[in-house]
Amino acid sequence: MVKLVEDGPDEVIGEDDVIDEVNIEEYGKAGRKPPRARVYVIRVGKQTLRIEKPDPTASEILTLAGKVPVTNYILMQISKGGQAETIPLDQKVDLTKPGVEKFKTLPRDQTEG
Repeated sequence: MVKLVEDGPDEVIGEDDVIDEVNIEEYGKAGRKPPRARVYVIRVGKQTLRIEKPDPTASEILTLAGKVPVTNYILMQISKGGQAETIPLDQKVDLTKPGVEKFKTLPRDQTEG
């Protein structure tokens, strides 16, 4: 069953339903687990991006955001309440985890690792 969520995180979606597109930031701010979707809308800095995987790596997100070579950047996941967590390049990010709001990139200092 495919449903389009028009009202965002307040609409009730069945656990087995797959919707067309879900905005991760809306669900993160509401502290709710996003439903499964064909496309996940994420915010990286000021960019709004679409990705089809619910579990991309930090490298994949940086590449999608045009931050290449990815080794020159750090990806930070911002969760509800403003908590920031650095995500290693090869680590997967669970976009269906409750509280994930957005991502921030920082240039990697040439003296780091």
